[in-house]
Amino acid sequence: MFQVHTPVKLIMKRNLNFLAVIFFLIILSIQQAFSCSTFCLKDSNNIVFGRSYDWDIGYGYLMTNLRNIKKTRYLPYDETPATWTSKYGSITFNQYGREYPIGGINETGLVVEVMMLGDIQYPNQDERSALDELGWVQYQLDNSASIKDVIESDKRIRISNKTLAKLHFLVTDNSGKTLVVEYLNGKASFYYDDNLPLPCLTNDSYTNSLLYLKKLSGFGGETPIDYHNHSSGYSLNRFAIVSDMLNKYKPEKNISVIDYSFDILDKVKDEKRSQFQIVYDIKQKKIYFRSLQSHKIKSVSLEKFNFDCTSKAMMIDINNSYEGNITKRFISYNSSINNELVKKAYQESGFNLPESVIQELAEWPNRLGCTENEYK
Repeated sequence: MFQVHTPVKLIMKRNLNFLAVIFFLIILSIQQAFSCSTFCLKDSNNIVFGRSYDWDIGYGYLMTNLRNIKKTRYLPYDETPATWTSKYGSITFNQYGREYPIGGINETGLVVEVMMLGDIQYPNQDERSALDELGWVQYQLDNSASIKDVIESDKRIRISNKTLAKLHFLVTDNSGKTLVVEYLNGKASFYYDDNLPLPCLTNDSYTNSLLYLKKLSGFGGETPIDYHNHSSGYSLNRFAIVSDMLNKYKPEKNISVIDYSFDILDKVKDEKRSQFQIVYDIKQKKIYFRSLQSHKIKSVSLEKFNFDCTSKAMMIDINNSYEGNITKRFISYNSSINNELVKKAYQESGFNLPESVIQELAEWPNRLGCTENEYK
C-alpha cells in the first residue's frame, strides 16, 4: 500500500486548502494503476478505439460533460491554473469524481485514454497555465476535435511537474488519425502519421515498444509472440499481442469490428485486474463496455444526449446490471452519489478523509458556470 500519511500532514501544516489535499491523494492513488492496453482499429467502414483498464479498484460512473461551461482548474500548488470554456460535450469514465476522468469520448468523436508510464517527466513551470494529468484529459475532450488540436494545445497548457501520477496518452480523432503523447525529459513528445506505424500503447514508452517489437516474428525478428505473458508487468508483450492482432485483422462477415476489438482486449486482460473493457465506435459515436463485476456488454449513444450547458449533466454506474443499449438508463447527476463515489475510492485506497473534504470535492462541479446564462 502506498503510504501518504506523512506528506499529507506536511501539506496540512502549509495551510493548503481541502481541495489541494484531495488532489494530492487522488494522484497518489492513481499512480498505483498497473497494466492497461489501448489501440485504434480501422477499416474502410469503421474506426474503433479499444481500451483495457487494469487495476485494483473496479467501480466508477459514466458521466456526461456539457459544452459552454466555464472552468478554472483547481491546483494544490503555486501555479497559474488553466481556465477555459468547454466547446464540446463528452462522456467520460470517472472513478475519482466528476471532472477527473480516466478517459472518454467527445461529441466530435475524439477519444482520449490514459496509461501509466514510469519514465514520464512533466514540464518545468513556464509561462503556460498548468493542469493536473486528469485535468489534461478533460481539457482535451472539452476543447479538441482533432489530434492537431491536441498538439497545438501544448503551446497554451502543460501538465505541472508537481503532478505525481506519471501518465502517457493515446488519442484518436474522427478521421482515424491516432496520436501518442508522452512527456519525456520535461517536454511533450508526439507520435503520429509516419512516426506511429502501429496505433496502440501499453505501459512502456512508444519508442521502447517498437524496439521490442522488431525482435519478434512478423515484425522483423525470429522470436514468436507469447500470447500467455500478458498480465501486469508484461507491458511490452501486451503491446506485441495487440500489434499482432491489429495486423491480422481482416473485415469479415462472421465477426464485427466491435467483437474483434473485445477479442483483442480478452487476449491482453488480467483475470483479476481488467476492471473495464471499453470499445469506442468513433464513426457511430457509440461506447460499448463491460466490467469485471458486470460482464454483459452495454452500449451508449452520444447522439442521444443533450450536451447544452442549460441541460442537466447525467451519470450511470459502470457496473450496472443492464445489457444492451443503456442510453435511457442514465440519471441526472447527483452530488450525493458523487460524494459516495469519492468516499469509497479513498476508503478502498487506504485513505481516511474527513467528511468535509469529501463533500467539497463532490460539490465543486456544481459551481461551474454556464456561459449562456450570462446573457439571460
